[in-house]
Amino acid sequence: MNIGKKFRIYPTREQIKILSQWIGHQRFIYNAKVQEDRYFRRFKHRSLSLVGEEVPCDQKYSQFISEDTTFLKGVPSEILRNGAYKWRTAYQRFFAKTAKGRPTIQKKSGRQAVMITKELFTFERTGLDTAVINLGTRKHPVGAIQVKTHLEYSVPNSISISVNGGQWHVSFSNEDEAPVATETELLVALQHLDEEQLANVADGFDRNVVIPVQSSNGVSFDFSSEQKKSIQKALDGKIKWQRRFARRLKGSSNRSKAVRRVGRYDRKIADIRNDFAHKTSRTMVDAPVSLLVFEDLKIKNMTASAKGTVEEPGKNVRQKAGLNRSILNSCWGNVKTYTQYKGLKKNKLTIVVPAHHSSQECSRCGFTHQDNRPSQAEFICQDCGFVCNADLNASLVIKKRGIRAVLDNEVSIKVPKSVAFTKTSARRAGAVQTGASAPTPVERVSAVPATKPVRSSRLKQETPTRTAMAV
Repeated sequence: MNIGKKFRIYPTREQIKILSQWIGHQRFIYNAKVQEDRYFRRFKHRSLSLVGEEVPCDQKYSQFISEDTTFLKGVPSEILRNGAYKWRTAYQRFFAKTAKGRPTIQKKSGRQAVMITKELFTFERTGLDTAVINLGTRKHPVGAIQVKTHLEYSVPNSISISVNGGQWHVSFSNEDEAPVATETELLVALQHLDEEQLANVADGFDRNVVIPVQSSNGVSFDFSSEQKKSIQKALDGKIKWQRRFARRLKGSSNRSKAVRRVGRYDRKIADIRNDFAHKTSRTMVDAPVSLLVFEDLKIKNMTASAKGTVEEPGKNVRQKAGLNRSILNSCWGNVKTYTQYKGLKKNKLTIVVPAHHSSQECSRCGFTHQDNRPSQAEFICQDCGFVCNADLNASLVIKKRGIRAVLDNEVSIKVPKSVAFTKTSARRAGAVQTGASAPTPVERVSAVPATKPVRSSRLKQETPTRTAMAV
């Protein structure tokens, strides 16, 4: 499994100037390849002389160096080559259907990054949590850049240096050789358990706006009061500088200053959200369970704008915008994504179940009706009289659905009809701690194929507030 590493770096002003130049030149080559590809594809369908000709998908970039682009010679050729390489790999992801579309034009705004291969850098450890990147060549020197390391790492063949909101980082990935069970192996191991045993090793999670995450074991995950104050302060500062940005002259240095200030506030908010998502997912994974169940929320559709069109303007646009901000602030997507890959490292399976009517269904008797939830926080079953916190009841419903999905083999993971449960897979999936006897090495487990096409799940010390809630 590839494990990503991201460290903070501290370049000097002169080094920032050179790195910004490298970023711009690599972006120029990438965008030139995008435009060249669009040109060839457009005329392939319009010119008879090009019928049957294949649109080139290569890493050539020398055609972009001319008298009008002599500035490209001001950086090492490897930087330009890597720009063409990034474009080609982006196209390969499109062909493999792991990307939404073809490569598009990269903008100057937002996070910027440059890919640097081993010809241009050396990575030297200088202490327990410090290192130095020696960057550049004799003709194009950059110098030594200080790195703050907080994780174990090995020196990679390529790195990515990025800047966002004035902060610089270096990122790369290392291969983790520790054996990790596949999702299929974990699912097969769980399918050996009965419903009662699964209930002891499963945990359901309900995500909503008021409480970002509610666990079926009674634990609530929310931002701390300090984090909420920091987010609100950053939002106020962002709005103030956005107004100043709108009033300043286009192209002026003061306008550029306003852009940087807005970017810093955006980075601050993103850092707080990311910190909450990481710590919440870590707490979930460290719990003594082996099955983590989330509801399958279509977050992108839920946060779509309600503006509409000129002919058909939307309704309640401001209210919908506020709801969208609240959903994105709750980090629903990041919490699930981080839980998935962290869980795999500990041999724990993360699945999703249908989300419909989970807030209106009774976790005790299964009766579903909209009157079961008279308020945001209260759940009262109109059939059996069960009273519970609404979010906690929803998490219990999600947990039940996850258990049933595992037993009925309706989990969104491709499981072959017959899986050999070997000693290796049994050892990898040994994290399922129950009293059930483990299957013998020669035992074969028949798994009923899923009825629907299934998808494989791929994949600062402030702790989130945890509040125990009684059923």
